[in-house]
Amino acid sequence: PEASHEMMLALLARAEILCAAFQNFYRVEDERLVTKIGRLTFPNPIGLAAGFDKNAVAPRAISAFGFGFMEVGAITAQAQPGNPKPRLYRLPEDDALINRLGFNNEGAAALAIKLGRLRARGAWPKIPLGLNLGRTKIVETKDAVTDFLSCFERLFLYGDFFTLNVSSPNTPNLRDLQEKTLLRGLLSAVQERNRELASSAKIDPKPVFVKIAPDMEFPQVDEIIDVVQSVKLTGIVATNASAFMREKLKSRHGAEPGGLSGRPIASKVTAFIAHIYKATGGNLPIIGVGGIFNAQDAYDKIKAGARAVQIYTGWVYEGP
Repeated sequence: PEASHEMMLALLARAEILCAAFQNFYRVEDERLVTKIGRLTFPNPIGLAAGFDKNAVAPRAISAFGFGFMEVGAITAQAQPGNPKPRLYRLPEDDALINRLGFNNEGAAALAIKLGRLRARGAWPKIPLGLNLGRTKIVETKDAVTDFLSCFERLFLYGDFFTLNVSSPNTPNLRDLQEKTLLRGLLSAVQERNRELASSAKIDPKPVFVKIAPDMEFPQVDEIIDVVQSVKLTGIVATNASAFMREKLKSRHGAEPGGLSGRPIASKVTAFIAHIYKATGGNLPIIGVGGIFNAQDAYDKIKAGARAVQIYTGWVYEGP
């Protein structure tokens, strides 16, 4: 699956000349779909989740398929190869994927150069582009803030918004950063640097989200909400893939370790969204992601309280 995915991205990168044709076929323009989250304006509330185009290989072509926004990454401060292959599995009987990619990416410095070149040659996507940031694998938890800040600084000028990924199950101890004290230290530092960089560049601070895991109880979610609101983060992306929830899987690769995404986590993600919405009185923007395969799935997340949604596994199975 990983080889075919990379081949498809390479083909999309070479198909930029067809972007106009893609847009004419897939784009839906309707004022009722326009979605605003803070200073962000999405032409529609359907985005592409991080992980599909980790290294910004084809953002312009992907954006032409009708998305309202997209994320690339996860990107780490240092380039890294990720976990040993095979590390990506399709679970067709479950409409699911299991991945243990491990934040394989070219690193923040290389991505900054690539994004700068895309902008210079007019190949920038026509929709808001988010950059998903993760922790470098070899960096210890005590040094995670410095690592995230290094990545954020390198890429600050290129992201329309940023998502801090503290929830991937495939980087050892990454989820420790969801603990209240550690999370507050990280988010406060990023927001402070955000304001400093924005002041230097004479622009507004960038919208920043945090992406959380579905593998926790609601009291911990409430602690995260408290931190997010206290540091005035833009919102929460709910949720990442699950490290668990294997009991009812039917496909032969269902016992593989890694992050489970797709239909099996849909109802749990919706419950998380509903809880966050209720706990915040609807005042904290939520981007819902997990198990969205059709319009009804997306609407279920929006009814639960999501301002916008992202798809990944559903596009792998049901996309063009």
